Amino acid sequence: MKIINTATLESARKVEFHAGISNRILLADDGMGYTLTKTFIQPSAGKVFQQYKNHLESCYCVSGRATLTNADTGEKHDIFPDITYVLDKNDAHWFEAHEETALICVFNPPLSGLEKHDAEGSYPVPDTGFRSPVYDVLRVPISKVTSNDYNPNNVAPPEMALLETSIWEDGYTQPVVVVYDKETDTYVVVDGFHRYCTLRDSKRIFAREQGMLPVVVLDKDIHDRMASTIRHNRARGTHNIELMSTIVSELVEMGKGDHWICKHIGMSPDELLRLKQITGVAALFQNQDFSKSWNAEDFEEEAQDEV
Repeated sequence: MKIINTATLESARKVEFHAGISNRILLADDGMGYTLTKTFIQPSAGKVFQQYKNHLESCYCVSGRATLTNADTGEKHDIFPDITYVLDKNDAHWFEAHEETALICVFNPPLSGLEKHDAEGSYPVPDTGFRSPVYDVLRVPISKVTSNDYNPNNVAPPEMALLETSIWEDGYTQPVVVVYDKETDTYVVVDGFHRYCTLRDSKRIFAREQGMLPVVVLDKDIHDRMASTIRHNRARGTHNIELMSTIVSELVEMGKGDHWICKHIGMSPDELLRLKQITGVAALFQNQDFSKSWNAEDFEEEAQDEV
């Protein structure tokens, strides 16, 4: 439980901006999943344009009087105590305070701290400390791209022909997922093997793309690469049992237990056991993680411990 007195907020949580001051009561590091502020808008600011393109905002008026104008439709709304306005569509709007107006505001996703409005009246995209690889697509020569030897996903010839037609008609709409091998200066395919093959084998697509393949690069160790490949593939295509058993065998040899394998490649314990029984590879039974009785909660806790 937290008790917060807005009047005594530390200075780092009092942010002055072009229209007044924002008291940041709750921020991202408070762990609530949203930001709560008490914001004062001054009439001296005049008509203030705002559009939170990266956040949703709801505002409850505590005191004061203002006019809210929808910037797209021109519709006007009187804002006074007990009125709440909800910007649930990232609405562009003008806010004009006729006297000092106090608002209790909720932002989702939460603010991290000292964000101020940019020239478009928005707060910047929240920094979560993680950037998805898809935002950093590279064009690399296909001569520097190589397939892996552990992909258990198959695509039938008719679907391959359709993939070639799709890429020819629409271009590459999905990059190939790869890891970079510094020792060989090559990009090893994790997911997208058939998109890679299409560029390699289709003369017309190779010529149009100038032999360049769009890729995103993961930073993964070998066992994580295998898990990534299977995670990408399990929702589509048909898996080759022999290759799947080879992967599982290699993961076991690397010291990965049954809990880790099930958690990271999306297998159930029963599915893993059936795979071991089908293959008949004795080495796969050396790990006895599931030999004792267990329940779902135990499985989650032990899997987390193995990360």
